[in-house]
Amino acid sequence: MPSTREDQIITFENSFFPLEVIKRALYRFAHRASFDLRQESSSIHVIVNPHEGQELTVLKDDIRNEVLDQDLRAIVADETSAVRNLILANAFSKTGLIDN
Repeated sequence: MPSTREDQIITFENSFFPLEVIKRALYRFAHRASFDLRQESSSIHVIVNPHEGQELTVLKDDIRNEVLDQDLRAIVADETSAVRNLILANAFSKTGLIDN
């Protein structure tokens, strides 16, 4: 049975997933589909246009998992940014690139 336009839509709530996270996740699937985004006040709708040979249901499940993964990566990056910056500052301070 052919999919309808409604079947192609994945909706994410703005309060859970920022647009940047969704875009990062979708980029990982550019080889499997193209996407249209519609943003409303409380949600982001992703219209999935699968490339030939791609199963829509599997693709949508993979996208949902990737959005969650990208969101968690963003959270970890934010939580560890102070330590990461300290490590980088220490590493660069020993290179001679920064005058003491």
